[in-house]
Amino acid sequence: MIKSQIGRRYSKAIFDIAEEKNQVKEIYEMLNSAMVLYRTDKEFKNFIRNPLIENEQKKAVLTEIFGKDNSENLNILLYILDKGRINCIKYIVAEYLKIYYRKNRILDVKATFTKELSEEQRTKLINKLSQKTGKEINLEVKVDKSILGGGIIKIGDKIIDGSIRRELDNWKKS
Repeated sequence: MIKSQIGRRYSKAIFDIAEEKNQVKEIYEMLNSAMVLYRTDKEFKNFIRNPLIENEQKKAVLTEIFGKDNSENLNILLYILDKGRINCIKYIVAEYLKIYYRKNRILDVKATFTKELSEEQRTKLINKLSQKTGKEINLEVKVDKSILGGGIIKIGDKIIDGSIRRELDNWKKS
């Protein structure tokens, strides 16, 4: 709970700075890259989290990795490191993305089907959801053969479960 509160507070401040500099998307991309690296590269994660390594060394590494494009944006990442909040990067990025989506009327939709959607099916689903919600749709599709058929769509905290697995489970219960 505390990390998500930290993420909210930092993401709001970072988003305000990003809007002021007209670099909302660029800062998101940098923060997201840092989060992905932190989550997927154990050596990097251990290096950043190691209290025996001075912050100056950590800053040098972050500058080498992320400082090529825009040093002003890099300062945001260095600030997060200075404040000892780099371990909250995933919460900061997630909250930043929520603000970005809300301000740009984008809806994050997660869909699960038994097989990959064709480009035509994907486009139809996006268009239908966009018409229903009046928002731009950011669709993430997962494949899960265990649902047997149909699909599951998650929009925020709402779930539309049209899977055959759910139908069979309901049938067994009755």
